[in-house]
Amino acid sequence: MKKLLLVLIIILFISGSALAQDLIVEKNPEEIFIFAGDSSFYQKETWVVELQPGENIYSWEKPFSVQEEEVFIQVEGGELVSLISDSSNESTKIIIVAEEQTKGKIYLIFPLLYLDLNYLYQYFWEPDKNVPAGTLLVDITNEGQEPIPESHFIISGKEFIFGLKPYETKRLVVDEFQAVRAEKISRYNPLSYGDTDVHFFWDLFVSGDILFPAKIECFEGSTSGVVFLGESYTLGESSELEIKVGKSNDITIEEKIEKQDKLNQVYNREGKEVLYDTQEKKVYKVANRSPERKKIEVFVPLQESYELISHSVPLSRVESNQISFVLEIEPQDEVEVVLEVAGKNLTSGFAFRSW
Repeated sequence: MKKLLLVLIIILFISGSALAQDLIVEKNPEEIFIFAGDSSFYQKETWVVELQPGENIYSWEKPFSVQEEEVFIQVEGGELVSLISDSSNESTKIIIVAEEQTKGKIYLIFPLLYLDLNYLYQYFWEPDKNVPAGTLLVDITNEGQEPIPESHFIISGKEFIFGLKPYETKRLVVDEFQAVRAEKISRYNPLSYGDTDVHFFWDLFVSGDILFPAKIECFEGSTSGVVFLGESYTLGESSELEIKVGKSNDITIEEKIEKQDKLNQVYNREGKEVLYDTQEKKVYKVANRSPERKKIEVFVPLQESYELISHSVPLSRVESNQISFVLEIEPQDEVEVVLEVAGKNLTSGFAFRSW
């Protein structure tokens, strides 16, 4: 008798589950992919269901690569009370309780690990424009062995409809925009860049709505056509972009130490110098050999225990281990900059550091 009762309970349980499954009015025919802020895609399935009073049980075959904790389920028209995984067939039972018969919805959202996404910014600066035009593109690759049918992709708030063959990549134009502010500037910073070259930058300020980790490609218009200047990368964390696009071969810099005197030396018992101050003078000669006006920032590395004595031009940055100055030099012109500093309580070297 107990066995018969148990069998009847199981039959009723299975019947209820099958009945609820049969009352799925619609499963969205096209998969919808939503871009998340972590450069990943999430699939969203929407089920329209006829909920019955009491317990409604639905079976969902989740993708093999998706973990239970990665699935987000939202219910309209009832209350989600339980999820039961069946390891034998990778299905998940979704149990919903409704107070009355009503039409409801089940939203299933989970990551798609076989879709790879890469963002790309392309900036084009026309000769007569103050700021460059930008284009935000994405490359989407199906890294799985199965094709993806024609689907809705929602990327940065815009919708695209397409399918992907196995290992196919599609490039999409997501947005076109103008930089808010922009400046072309060269920089000389041997300690940071590891060389004595003058590097050329585009400093851009862009809208915070279009920030993503991405590769950046820079192009410039000229009389001979469009010229590719170089590429860089951004983490997408700041609206201020400092894009290194090449080298400024038409700007030359000479730097010379004119004075390095030691003062107030302190010696140990063995007669070895262990502490001292310095007075130092350094001269920079910066020349613009191009037919255009140029702007350049020159960085000067220093020991942290320094004091400024004098500078022949205004300083742009004054930091604990460096200073910098910015020059705007006319075509075929040269500017001399004189800096004087004092080193305080040094134990080795001088205040002006060599790179």
